[in-house]
Amino acid sequence: MRSTGVLALMTTTLAFGALAACGGEQPPPASPPPPAPPPVATAAASPATAAPAPSAPPPAPKPSLAELIPQTLQGIGAAFNAHDSKKLASFFTEDATVADYGAGAPSHGRDEAAHAVQSIFDTFSEARLAPTRVWIKGNVAVMEVAWTGTMTGDMLGIKASKKPVGQYRVHIDWFSDDGLIKEEHQYADVTGLVAQMSAKKNAPPVPTLTTNAPEVHYAKGSPDDDKIADWAKTIDDTMSKDDAKAASELYAAEAELSANTPFANASGPAVKGSKDIAKTLATWFRAFPDQKWTVANAWGIDGFAIVEDSLTGTQKGALGTLPPSNKPVSGWHFVEIAQPTADGKVQHLWSYGNLAEATTQISPPKAPTVEKPVARGGAAEAPEKKSGN
Repeated sequence: MRSTGVLALMTTTLAFGALAACGGEQPPPASPPPPAPPPVATAAASPATAAPAPSAPPPAPKPSLAELIPQTLQGIGAAFNAHDSKKLASFFTEDATVADYGAGAPSHGRDEAAHAVQSIFDTFSEARLAPTRVWIKGNVAVMEVAWTGTMTGDMLGIKASKKPVGQYRVHIDWFSDDGLIKEEHQYADVTGLVAQMSAKKNAPPVPTLTTNAPEVHYAKGSPDDDKIADWAKTIDDTMSKDDAKAASELYAAEAELSANTPFANASGPAVKGSKDIAKTLATWFRAFPDQKWTVANAWGIDGFAIVEDSLTGTQKGALGTLPPSNKPVSGWHFVEIAQPTADGKVQHLWSYGNLAEATTQISPPKAPTVEKPVARGGAAEAPEKKSGN
């Protein structure tokens, strides 16, 4: 062992020191220490028994949609507030479809999505948004947002008014496995926005953007989620029976009903209490006594029910400022967010739709008139006669 040589060297050194202390006589020459034995040889590993080279680490697991969806939603909010329409569109798939109900034909693909958002930035300076509530279940996210801005560009034939504008919106998104939006349904009232741009007295108030993080709710995957979705569908069943009293009995005594369309006091606070809700619903049933509701999607998420549905009926009573028209309305899209009480009554209900989707059917916009050319004498010029030659 190598320690033998070291021990011999230490012994020799100690011997020299002891003799010097005893009279300074030269000690006899010390014999050299025995050589240390060679180290024990280690047998070289043969190629057959050599340890395998370390393998590459396994790839990191792919993030789940529960992780990707919040990242995408946060990225969209940041891109909107930075007025970066291309960045915002990058969170959509190449063939994504975006339907803003009542606001024109759906957009398809990233380029059209970017163009639609850029028109907002070009019209409303300082446009900013803040999410208020988010619900996530599987590959679906429902996001309620508020946005504000100042009208500094022309839109819908309205000159830039420099007026503050803003609204609450609900977007329902379906995601690809990569966490990109492949389909989006948007719900917001254009008529309220037009009233703000035109500085109308009955325009809805501009929301105040929150600086708090939004409420985020995840589905629990329990039978309760399915039960609350089924419960919400029964509301549509009752609304389709032309019975305002039965509809009002769905609500708890201290319930709240809020909507972004005029039938539920959109320009003010929510309708509170079963008595006032009954009055609101009576007005609604006078407007559409033959209303029928069709459910497209329903989700139960963490104690909330979210329903996409549409109304078909005949406008036989006043609708906001619209007088009775006896005109049919078909496929008026809504999304409702509801919370039940323990005994199955409606405690809170938030409804989002676009009144313009109905008014364009009740009172379609007139086609622009084409003025006839006027002759110098003031009379309309007759078309030039062709020569018979």
